[in-house]
Amino acid sequence: MTIKTRDFGEQVIAEDKIITFPHGIFAFEDEHRFIMFSPLGDDKYPAWLQSVDNENLCFIVYSPEQIVENYRITADAESLAAAELGENDEPQYLVLAVVPEEYKDTTVNLKSPILINTEKMLAVQTIAVENYPIKFPIFKKEGE
Repeated sequence: MTIKTRDFGEQVIAEDKIITFPHGIFAFEDEHRFIMFSPLGDDKYPAWLQSVDNENLCFIVYSPEQIVENYRITADAESLAAAELGENDEPQYLVLAVVPEEYKDTTVNLKSPILINTEKMLAVQTIAVENYPIKFPIFKKEGE
């Protein structure tokens, strides 16, 4: 199928690559279908999480494991059920980035990650009970 994207123009995508969010993403609960674009290559970040149905809705995402060593969260039963994940299943984690005009001030939200069931292409955004920050800077400042 062909979709229009904010940053990549028209793109042909495989329907089996669409990630379905049964509950949407926080503040975008009516948006349920997204596709990942990884311009740097598969499993390379940052990546773009683009809405299939709204060309202007796109999020920059990172793998939290690249930012915080041993990143793991305890997901609630409702989130696991929405993504059809069992307690022992290992989801793919993504975190949403906020990229300001000065890109070196980019932060990621480690507190509200996205959990993806990569076998069923189902995802949910959840709130971690662990004490992760909402705004975690991904670039070190000079002198740090």
